[in-house]
Amino acid sequence: MLWERETATAAAEAALRRAAHGGGSLLLVEGALGAGKSAFLHSLTSLSDRHGAPVLAAHASPNEEGFEYGVVRQLADACPPVGARWPADSFAALVDVAAPGRPLVITVDDLHWCDTASLRSLLTVLAPGVPGGVVLVVSVLSGHVRVGRPRLRAVLARATSTVDLSPLGPRSVRALAEAAYGTRVEEPFARALHTASGGSPLVVHGLLDEAVYRGLEPAGAHAPAIAALRPDRVRRRLASYLGTQPADVRRAAHALAVLGTAADPPLLDALAGLTGPARARAVVSLRRSGLVGGDGSVFGSVLRDLLVEALPADQRSALHGAAADVLYRAGYPAETVAEHLMAVPALHGGRTVALLRAAADSALHRGSPRSAARYLRRALVNVPSADPERARLLVDLATAERSFAPAASLRHVVEALPLLRHAHERAAALARLGPLHLDPAAFRIRSTFRRLIHDLRRCPPAERPSTISEEVDRDLLLRLRARAYALSTDDRDAHAMLSAFQGLAPDPATRTPGEREMAASLIHHALVTNSAPAPRLAALASRLLQREPAAPDRIHTVLPLALNVLAATGHPGDAAAWLRAAAPAAARQGAEAELVVIRAAQALVALAAGRPGRARREAQALEAAAEGGDGDLPPVCLAAVALIALDTEEPERAERLLARHPLHAEDPRLTALLHAARGALSARGGDPRTALHRFRTAGHVLEQIGWRNPVILPWSGCAALMHHRLGEDPEAVTAARQDVERARAFGAPLPLGRALGVLGRVTAGRAGTERLEESVAVLEQGSSPYELSRALHALGGRPEQDPARRLALCRRALELAVDCGAPWLADRVRRRLDDTRAETAASSADPLTPSERRVARLAASGLSNSAISLRLGISSRMVERHLTQSYRKLDIPGKTHLPYALEGVPAEPAE
Repeated sequence: MLWERETATAAAEAALRRAAHGGGSLLLVEGALGAGKSAFLHSLTSLSDRHGAPVLAAHASPNEEGFEYGVVRQLADACPPVGARWPADSFAALVDVAAPGRPLVITVDDLHWCDTASLRSLLTVLAPGVPGGVVLVVSVLSGHVRVGRPRLRAVLARATSTVDLSPLGPRSVRALAEAAYGTRVEEPFARALHTASGGSPLVVHGLLDEAVYRGLEPAGAHAPAIAALRPDRVRRRLASYLGTQPADVRRAAHALAVLGTAADPPLLDALAGLTGPARARAVVSLRRSGLVGGDGSVFGSVLRDLLVEALPADQRSALHGAAADVLYRAGYPAETVAEHLMAVPALHGGRTVALLRAAADSALHRGSPRSAARYLRRALVNVPSADPERARLLVDLATAERSFAPAASLRHVVEALPLLRHAHERAAALARLGPLHLDPAAFRIRSTFRRLIHDLRRCPPAERPSTISEEVDRDLLLRLRARAYALSTDDRDAHAMLSAFQGLAPDPATRTPGEREMAASLIHHALVTNSAPAPRLAALASRLLQREPAAPDRIHTVLPLALNVLAATGHPGDAAAWLRAAAPAAARQGAEAELVVIRAAQALVALAAGRPGRARREAQALEAAAEGGDGDLPPVCLAAVALIALDTEEPERAERLLARHPLHAEDPRLTALLHAARGALSARGGDPRTALHRFRTAGHVLEQIGWRNPVILPWSGCAALMHHRLGEDPEAVTAARQDVERARAFGAPLPLGRALGVLGRVTAGRAGTERLEESVAVLEQGSSPYELSRALHALGGRPEQDPARRLALCRRALELAVDCGAPWLADRVRRRLDDTRAETAASSADPLTPSERRVARLAASGLSNSAISLRLGISSRMVERHLTQSYRKLDIPGKTHLPYALEGVPAEPAE
């Protein structure tokens, strides 16, 4: 099926109808290179059959233009009545004998390659006009140099109608793709196919053949691969076309392909070495041939790239170098110039490095750090290893790479440090890196920070660079100390940090970035070591966020630690608002690594807000992105994902992620989480003794670095549950009480409620129930419906509770579990609810009187008290009394719980 060729088909239909009535027509079909002229002429066979007209077809080609009457001979061979019996030059014989009394269709494809003798014979026939009953259809390549031959122009001048085959639109390209694949094609794939081909049928079919051969599925994920394909049939056709063109046209084509959208006439003249008139003629020819669009650029990315690749390597490099020069002199943007410098093997002169750095700055500003890194890497090739300029390029490269390749970023900063003369320059370079992305074991980064801090402190003011003021010097030192503290697991640092935190005022100085980073590092240390109450830490963290803009570059500071503090202290809303503002900005700027940290923090905040379903989905998405990318999650993000997996009852996922991470044995936090995950798996597998050992090992690792806050990892509570399973109740109570004491000291509802819940579960009798009641009361004040549901579920399983009370507790636990998106917990609650209902139905009679039951059922159906009064013929006051008694007997808080509470109450007997 031909797409978007309705006009041409209609013209052919009209010519056939005219031939049926004895009229003659010459239909001229023009089109660009690969526009589908041959396909259209071939389609006329079926159209002619429907009109009862035979078809004689010939195809002129450059290989046969030297054979006299070559085209006439092809037509004669296609006509058995004529064959070899007629003179080769007798075009008129074909017309007279081929189809006497019937319309006749004669097609000649690529007439511009027709031999001179055949053209002369054709002109003889056409001199008096097209013979009656004949439809002559010829095609030519628009703009081809041979179209200017006098005899060919004379033939074309006799055309009765002309059609121009235009490029295909997006819908037709998509239809062709779906026909090639035999299935639906996703929109991004179809869009990439149209962009790469420019709508040229030749290129579309070439790309589709290549894509199918390579096994590229028509999915959006494979859209980028389409533009990288180079179909050999398109390459050959383009080479054949260029080989027949004058030198001016070839030079203009190559120059246009290299310049792209920057091909202004003066630039094109300079690059192609053409005068204005010669360039204008060449561009007109290329435009008519379909290689150049209306804006002066090459049509479609595939043709543009093939035109450039057609040049020998040395000529291509020289042309790019010349293009960079003319564009720079014309004042074009640095990135436009830099793209040409990237294709030049050997750069010379300091100007090229400056241009590449300017291009990198531009790319970072528009949100393309990967492009910036490309320019800077190219600049580095041109700078000797001992040149001071190399250090600055390495630091700039690290700044660009930190958004998508943190490990490479660290490597390049470490490489730059020895090349920088001043301690302040080295400190400023190191301060560009985000501590949350750093691998503490790599390049002895902790000792590097300590050494630089020491050098800065000892550096005399007179040796300070003139560009650095005393205030900047002080702030730089604070930023380095904050980063060193964030990476530290040293007891000496812990004592210094605790002393510094105790010296913080209620409203500490946070005017400069260094002051804010230091405050964030100190409050986070106070959190993990359980050295300060939650309300104070939350207040300090909130003040920090208020004074820090929600910008992606803040992820490369210590600030995200304040987000963790807010989540841990029961104030996830403040952190969520900051993250919601930062995420879109990171996406716009192409800040991939920053976005990973933001999304990990959002997942942790969702968990703290009691939305485990959302947290689990976000964590799984981060894991999938890391597996599909080229690196592991940063340690801080991995810790967040592992915590979420443990808290949402997926220890196998936490164990898999942690075990394969290269830092799981180097980072104490990751080591502890790995032991906890393996402990949870042992507990699930029915091996509480091994699970107990692993939970205690996790606790030992954390105790070694002074991390004693159960909000970080409640290992002691997990150990208490394993002691309880083993029948070691005294040990279980002791372990659970440790978590309760530490949680009370911290003062946040979530860890305290959770710790009380564990203590209640391992404590027998009424005392255990009281602890669970306290757990519920504490969690009612917090922000996590998930933890509250867990506590209600545990309380609903206590045998000391009245059955109706247990039923009500389980119902509420189920509501909360479903609402917060925790199906794993909801299923467990449903099972307990079913067991409790069965137990209640078997062991207890109906607690309600018949009157109370009737009133309660009507109220449960949604009727108001006044409507019930009218229905039953009793006073409103009596209705209220019956309802109050029902609430008391069913142990529920009010009317909204009646539908659930009445599930265990027998139905009214039929009257």
